Amino acid sequence: MKKLVLFAGLAAMGAFPASAQSPSISFNARGMVAISDADMAASALVDGKLLRDNTVKDKLTSIKFPLVRGGASIGEIVVPNSTLTYSKSMAVPKTGGLAFVLESRGAPGETVNDYPDAMKGFPVGQKLYVVDIVNFAKPKVNFGFAVGKNPTAIDIFKNNELMVSTRDAGKELVFLETDDSGKPTRFLALPSELDSTNSIIDLSWHPTGNFLAVTLEATKEVALYKVLRDGGKLKNIEKLGTPLKVGDSPTVGRFSEDGKYYYVMDNKGAMGKATGEGALHVVEFSLTGGEHKLNSSTPVGINPGAFAISPDGTMVVAANSGKSAMPWTEDGAGSSSSLTLFSLADGALTKVADYPFPGILPQSVVFDKDGSNVAVAVYEYLDYGSRTGGIEFWSVTKGGTPALAKQMGRISVERGCHTIRVIP
Repeated sequence: MKKLVLFAGLAAMGAFPASAQSPSISFNARGMVAISDADMAASALVDGKLLRDNTVKDKLTSIKFPLVRGGASIGEIVVPNSTLTYSKSMAVPKTGGLAFVLESRGAPGETVNDYPDAMKGFPVGQKLYVVDIVNFAKPKVNFGFAVGKNPTAIDIFKNNELMVSTRDAGKELVFLETDDSGKPTRFLALPSELDSTNSIIDLSWHPTGNFLAVTLEATKEVALYKVLRDGGKLKNIEKLGTPLKVGDSPTVGRFSEDGKYYYVMDNKGAMGKATGEGALHVVEFSLTGGEHKLNSSTPVGINPGAFAISPDGTMVVAANSGKSAMPWTEDGAGSSSSLTLFSLADGALTKVADYPFPGILPQSVVFDKDGSNVAVAVYEYLDYGSRTGGIEFWSVTKGGTPALAKQMGRISVERGCHTIRVIP
């Protein structure tokens, strides 16, 4: 009883943020889609031990807002997917209705329990799955088809133009145009102009749909392609300018809403294993074939997994996993995840604050449609017994002094949650 009285007293004095006093979740969107890779524990990135349960399968979870406790707000279905990419394993059009999910790597055999290197050991993946999410409570897989060896990223322009990067020679970039069911009506393998030692690990459509930015793994560069269209239809691409070196381990990138700047996360090491701070680089591409330039580099946390830009372009939130993916026998395991909040003006980032939270390997972060709230994918928790992943929420204070406040409620999803997308 004394503990309850103490808690109530602290709450009355404002010791807890107001948003944390209610278990309800605030998120201004029609829906959200999450995918979970159940084939490995987060710590497998470090020690190769999968710690898997063959009865638990990869899942897609579809969520309808506002949430109703005990209501039909959440549905799930088995869909193969993999965490061994850099936060672009799934694309969802803003209009909703469909989710496009990459099987970046295949599932291990049932007797396989470890790999010397998880990033290299998993079987080859090749499929893209199209999932119907019209009814959030009852998602269903429409079909799947091969797009190339070990696809690494997918992005969508408008509602039906998809670009996929793969590690398949001659299919490093694959363009798909789809009908309303997600069925491809056009399928083009495009010339990447890469030599055999390099590969594309991330890609982003420019807001106009006339350019494509990519991250190159071996040379640690970003490159820009011009999209060539005929009668509005994509016909080919051509490289613009010389690829630009950015940092030590550049991964996921995103354009600003106006397309003027390109933001690129630098992990500064292998996924889950980095020991120093990552960085967020700001690139200004020349859209006319001139020289691309690196405008600035700003430190983020250790082992950053993803970042999001607010809809109004005034804030950036980066998700950092710190040492949370270490084996649980190691110091710092399961802890040190954080969000880093930046204010943003004319491409320049200014750090506001770090927000630590419990949870392992956050790899995806999104704003809602008006930037009032943030959601973060959590791979798993420091829990024995029944292990789950989660989606956690923060309320956003806007204005000259932005801030985040953690909400009390969270959504439990299948273990291995690594990518989330918003349907505004």
